[in-house]
Amino acid sequence: MIYNYNRPDFPLPYRSGNDTPPSLPLAPRNVQVTSPYLIGIIDVRWDNPATYAENNSLYVLGTNVYKSYDSPEGPYTPLNTTPIGIPYYRDQTTEQYVTEDPVQGGRLIPGTTANGLWVAKTFNTPIVIPGSNGTIANNPSHVRVEIKRTAADPFITVPAFRVVGEDGEIFLISYKVYNNKTNRLEDPLLPDLSKGGEIRISYTYVNNLIQTDIFRKIYYKVTTVAYKTGCTDATIETPLNEVEAFSPYDIEKIDWIWAEAIRRNRWILEQGGERVKLFVRKWSGVRCPCWDEQFGQAKEDDLRCYGTSFLQGYFGPYDLIVAPPETDKIVNLGDIGLKVGYNWSSWTMPYPLLTSRDFIVRQNNDRFSIDHINAQGSRGAIYQQHFELFQLPQKDIRYKVPITGGETSVPPAWNAYREPRPTDASPVIPNKPTVPEQYQYQGRTVTFENIVS
Repeated sequence: MIYNYNRPDFPLPYRSGNDTPPSLPLAPRNVQVTSPYLIGIIDVRWDNPATYAENNSLYVLGTNVYKSYDSPEGPYTPLNTTPIGIPYYRDQTTEQYVTEDPVQGGRLIPGTTANGLWVAKTFNTPIVIPGSNGTIANNPSHVRVEIKRTAADPFITVPAFRVVGEDGEIFLISYKVYNNKTNRLEDPLLPDLSKGGEIRISYTYVNNLIQTDIFRKIYYKVTTVAYKTGCTDATIETPLNEVEAFSPYDIEKIDWIWAEAIRRNRWILEQGGERVKLFVRKWSGVRCPCWDEQFGQAKEDDLRCYGTSFLQGYFGPYDLIVAPPETDKIVNLGDIGLKVGYNWSSWTMPYPLLTSRDFIVRQNNDRFSIDHINAQGSRGAIYQQHFELFQLPQKDIRYKVPITGGETSVPPAWNAYREPRPTDASPVIPNKPTVPEQYQYQGRTVTFENIVS
């Protein structure tokens, strides 16, 4: 939880050198994530945390930078190995060219497939086109294959038959090839493994990718690292859950006027909005075994990825408040009976950033897909997110995405007044059991008392 002590520039608890246990360092302020107008590069800047009065009792070593895709809640991956001593970090796509990688052991299938193909697999995947910011290489010209027939022969460069860059698979030519110089069909050059034959491959792979897809969601967190008080061999760091996440879409910082407008929008949603659960679709990660490389799609009914092609499929659920429905239910007569048409226009706060094919779960377990997102704001700052919700049919695979506390039924409700709730997915009820009925403020929401002076 991020504690807010009624000061927008002071989101963390006060730090003192007399704290027991030893105080934690305050995270850098004024973090800014920008693009230097170069493909595959993002710059992160921040203020020097060593100059803060809250960190005076600590010896600040530097800062750590963390990155997360798709969700500001994480998981976060550290980008640096040692604390950074300057208030700047450049996160960029880095390519690694591998020269003459020997294909050995289980990475070589010597003609055992149904059609007798030889398949060599690279140690690093995926194979990419050099200088393309991670574009998968599926052309034989993007790799170099060298084959030595026996231990006594030299390496000879040969063309590849086919390249599957996503999996790092390179198919060798295993059939007779026409030689236009001799006007004959000649046997392919393949290694004789029993006589010391070898294969080696040169290729390019990416060890850090900055994806530049449209509306790609990337989040960064910056923490402060310092020595423990009176100690020089142990360090302490700002907890990640107390650090605000920043995105490249925050091009310009929101001034106090619009910050107050966002706060009032939040108040409006708390009073009359609807609390739902948000699931954020994965757009990167570990490919699901159901992924079909030939057709470029995943199975829609696979419970390992829920049709997204990435394992687990979705991040979440996250608590979200959206504006109430602004449309009518339309009942249409179709070929198989009556069908309810219910396209819901709504809006919510700036975060978390929404993308098409995310979905929400209402408290009655109805599930809606998010689409037609229109981020409202100015100069790169987002104030509201307007979108449309399309009701999913009951047989949609997204109804199988589990909610903590109940997969097929609505989880037990809770009162939201700091009493233990049954599950993370429990909906809110507008009662306060700890207050006698005759003294309890009456209202439709648990926040009704916020407007009673």
